[in-house]
Amino acid sequence: MPLSPRELRRQHRVATSREQILDTAEELFGDQGYRATSLQQVAERCEFSVGALYQFFRNKEELLRAVMERRGLVQLAEMRAAGDLLGLVDTIVAFHRRYPAFGRLSARVYSAGSDAPAGYHVFEANYRVAMDLYAAVITAGQRAGTVRAGNPQALARLLSSMVSAYHRVDPALAGAGPTLAEADFRQIVARAFAA
Repeated sequence: MPLSPRELRRQHRVATSREQILDTAEELFGDQGYRATSLQQVAERCEFSVGALYQFFRNKEELLRAVMERRGLVQLAEMRAAGDLLGLVDTIVAFHRRYPAFGRLSARVYSAGSDAPAGYHVFEANYRVAMDLYAAVITAGQRAGTVRAGNPQALARLLSSMVSAYHRVDPALAGAGPTLAEADFRQIVARAFAA
């Protein structure tokens, strides 16, 4: 049985509200950090009550998980399409420029001294998938003779760390402070991973 116009409007409002919450949380978590951001801040920015947020997410940790998964799954799909090591780097840099709050947030979540909740292992599966994608590109480059020898998984983690660090000095994202041109970063990566 088809949905009534009223039910269609309600579903649209719910979907729109959920996206608004995710956008707001992504921005606040990215700018202030997970720990420094309260559900009250997210609710106020959305012009909702905190109780309204609980209709969508059980708690702040679930909200963080939803924020990371929404963009993370898209980023993984784009990474799969990258042809080589520098293409992979370009894909990730472009993605974080397109979604700068997500870039800042993922740098916070995946860095040493993570801002994520204690014992927070929600992203391990996506992180492993990303590392496997990096490693596959590195392995293909090693076979082609364009990427240095070494354990692909170890090199994948090194490359991932370099890309995450670059987000902090990317002129398109960094704002104030030291920056490094994308062309210079690409050259550093190319030299570091050259066969």
